Amino acid sequence: MKLVEQTRTLLTLRERPVGIWMLSSFTAMLGLFIFISFESPFDFFGFFCITCANFMMFWSPVKTCIFNKNINRVTVKQKGWLGTQVKGYQLDKVTGIQVQESKLLGARFYRLSLTIVPGQRFYITQIPSTDWKLQQKIANYIRQFLSC
Repeated sequence: MKLVEQTRTLLTLRERPVGIWMLSSFTAMLGLFIFISFESPFDFFGFFCITCANFMMFWSPVKTCIFNKNINRVTVKQKGWLGTQVKGYQLDKVTGIQVQESKLLGARFYRLSLTIVPGQRFYITQIPSTDWKLQQKIANYIRQFLSC
């Protein structure tokens, strides 16, 4: 997640999953190479790699969060290959922001989440990150924006 714009009434954050896009490109090229170079049953593994690469590309959209005090709204846009999804929440109903930790095979991953008044929670960062400092920095940007 990256800070795009910050004013007194507007805060814009954007997440581009470039790492996943690069991994899916590599997986697709490897799959294509295996599919063309080898015969059955190995070519099925190449086909499987190409399919996995397509899923990685299609399910990793660009996510933009816009905090706007003028209209009292948090707008979350997810723009991907399959279209654009837009969700909105009232800004004054945001009760907290936190960096959540999860562990997988001994590695720690962090995601940024907003808590809405009725206990509803949604993740600002779609893809978990190992960069705790960056997640804390983004959380502090949001906290400062909400407190002003």
